[in-house]
Amino acid sequence: MADKIDLRKIHIADSSELRKRGLMEGTIKYIEDDIRSFGTGSQGEAMLAIKGGVIYALVKLFRPDRKKCRAHVEFVFTNDANADTQSGIVDEVLRYCFLSEYYHKVTVICNHGNEGLERILTGAGFLQEAVLRDEVRGKNGFEDAGLYAMLSYEYPKYNICFVPFERGVAMVSGGQDFIDSVKLFHYGQKIEDPFADNIAGALGLLDGNGGLKRNDEGIYNLDEEQLKYLPGELSKAYTELREYFDSMRAGFDINVRFSVGTPFQKKVWNALNTIPYGGTASYEDIALILTEGKLAEARKITRAVGAACSDNPVAVVVPCHRVIGKDGSIVGYSAGIDIKDYLLLHESFTAVTPLISKEG
Repeated sequence: MADKIDLRKIHIADSSELRKRGLMEGTIKYIEDDIRSFGTGSQGEAMLAIKGGVIYALVKLFRPDRKKCRAHVEFVFTNDANADTQSGIVDEVLRYCFLSEYYHKVTVICNHGNEGLERILTGAGFLQEAVLRDEVRGKNGFEDAGLYAMLSYEYPKYNICFVPFERGVAMVSGGQDFIDSVKLFHYGQKIEDPFADNIAGALGLLDGNGGLKRNDEGIYNLDEEQLKYLPGELSKAYTELREYFDSMRAGFDINVRFSVGTPFQKKVWNALNTIPYGGTASYEDIALILTEGKLAEARKITRAVGAACSDNPVAVVVPCHRVIGKDGSIVGYSAGIDIKDYLLLHESFTAVTPLISKEG
């Protein structure tokens, strides 16, 4: 397994190693002063990219405005940072910018003679936005450079899509190989996650109050060409959830990864997949599955099962909505009882009538 790329903030104690690795030049005092200026600058920060305990890049990140809409990044690689290492560093910086710091736009300037960096940027999903005249000073004067940019909804490794249904919107998060979150929102409800809010705003899905718009004009609909720009498993999830809400699908063939949760919670979430489409189970029924039918033990953990169901990170696909009270009452759903009631009615109706064929 390849060594993971780690990012950390630059320290004064790094000065000798930075000079040794060819990332900064001058006396140790000069380099230390330079590092101090990075640490006190309110408009940016400097980080080191480390792989296997070795520094391979100095990454300078500049914030042009206080709203943190955009980050401009400069990469300084060591001579022994090969293309794979450089690609890994670029991706880790993108992940940091989009998923940790919640920038909407990341830009990089690449002078036209740096074909290696240009290939890495385009391979990562950057698009050239402009040609900047006399942007970089070289040995023989000034050179033109390309301005490369990526927006949050263009990030190919991990992203978000929105699937409309009668009562609201399913927000799905995932990447090329898995999804790890499905959250349900009412129309008009605000999104708390900054990354998702950036994407929804950029796609024109937010109303004047910052809540999710209704799908009256099909604003959430994605065609086949648009789906190509989503990471593979996320694109698949969008299609399958649309089919589910359109009564064209009773089950899912989506790879789910639980990125959060205790071992007990994950056991509960996996047990929920045993409840058939159109069916229901009580919290005690799920507890009995976990205790292999031992009623006394099941009753001790029934409350914990209910708490785990409410924390299910992958709604609908992992069907916690099919868990009801022992007396048949519809209780406990993080998205709201009305949405749980809608999902149960949706499934109970199509369970006793033929699903609409995909061919129409």
